[in-house]
Amino acid sequence: MKPDTPKQFLDCLNLVTAPKKMLTAAVGRAASPEALHVRRVRTVFEDPNIVAVGISEKITDGGKTGELSLCFYVEKKVARSKLRAGRLVPPVMSAPNGTAVFTDVKPIGRVRPEVNKKVSPIQSGFSVGHVNVTAGTVGAIVKKGKKLYILSNSHVLADAGLGKVKDQVMYPGSRDGGKLPKHLAGTLAKFIAFKVGGRFVNHVDCAVCEIDSSRLDDLDLSIFGVTGLPKTITAKRGMKVMKRGRTTGETEGEVEDVNFRVVIDYPGVGEVGFLEQVLCSRYSKPGDSGAIVVDKKSRAVVGLHFAGASGGSVFNPIADVIKALRFKFVRP
Repeated sequence: MKPDTPKQFLDCLNLVTAPKKMLTAAVGRAASPEALHVRRVRTVFEDPNIVAVGISEKITDGGKTGELSLCFYVEKKVARSKLRAGRLVPPVMSAPNGTAVFTDVKPIGRVRPEVNKKVSPIQSGFSVGHVNVTAGTVGAIVKKGKKLYILSNSHVLADAGLGKVKDQVMYPGSRDGGKLPKHLAGTLAKFIAFKVGGRFVNHVDCAVCEIDSSRLDDLDLSIFGVTGLPKTITAKRGMKVMKRGRTTGETEGEVEDVNFRVVIDYPGVGEVGFLEQVLCSRYSKPGDSGAIVVDKKSRAVVGLHFAGASGGSVFNPIADVIKALRFKFVRP
């Protein structure tokens, strides 16, 4: 199976997830068979049981086929006999160039934002959290200019954007016994604000906390699975990955979808739509948010974990995280 996503699959994915005004521009208002077909698929996608859409290997009778599919991820699988005709995902979707693209339906549960506990030293893979957050995971110790920072998710360090720059961050997080001033790790320095409303426009859930001067001699710069100066690569389907997180510790998974698009409901914030995320087989539980994800073969960093469901775990591509926050990894 080729690692790159063929254009016809991306075209179909865009038709399914594009805002309605863009859809009209793409297929027009005419009642042509092509336009009616796309609108029908869009109606199916609006079913609340469908929690995400992406491009992954098609599964037939429980086995991998080696072929890609436009995959509709559902909270739970419903028998075809119990679905109205208008709610059935068609077995094939026609791409704009006329190519037939097979579809698939996979149950993964409801996708939600997601402990190793340690008081000292501050280290990748252990409990951390904004003063108003229970606990997440330290992704890595990174550098911006001459200063050192903790990298994790916005919903771990910045209370999903409800926090403010200079808010205090604890290591470990409050769920794991963290209290101020004893467990002060630093202060929130930067986070990427979410664009709320459900449109597929967000790329990352990330933030950095400037490490307090009192903790600079209390750091372990290593990242689980990485040796030497961390290198980064792009995730590909079939890649075996590993991570160390606050809740599940050291676990492994396999990349299934590198075009995963999902809307996640952040408590107190609202619905946040993400595009081009990476879905893996389940390697996490709540509290693992912020963990660095590493390619098992090359030992290079591929992502920043941020969400999961009973049927899978999701991470931001690391290139998007670095672009958003403009940091560098530090050699252990």
